Amino acid sequence: MGKINLAITGCMGRMGQQLIKSVKKNKIFKIVSLTENRKINKKISGIKPQLNSINSFRRANIIIDFTMPKCTLEILKIASRQKKKVVIGTTGFTKKEENLIKN
Repeated sequence: MGKINLAITGCMGRMGQQLIKSVKKNKIFKIVSLTENRKINKKISGIKPQLNSINSFRRANIIIDFTMPKCTLEILKIASRQKKKVVIGTTGFTKKEENLIKN
């Protein structure tokens, strides 16, 4: 079985950093993309973070999202177009936003 390619959003946050550390210890996963909501001019684990876009998620099998509700909704729109699986760890959604996610 091949490795599972991951995209980690919110890579500069506490959870993003912890996910990167954990994934690096597990040979089943490979980080293929890191994203943040602003431009970052340094590499993290050999990967230059990108903005959330179709291109940034193209190689991922799964997107792991620990950002903010507004970013999560943006990520879900992109992921649904590409038929990508998303693990959402973001909190603080309104009822309206939760309903959007369910649909």
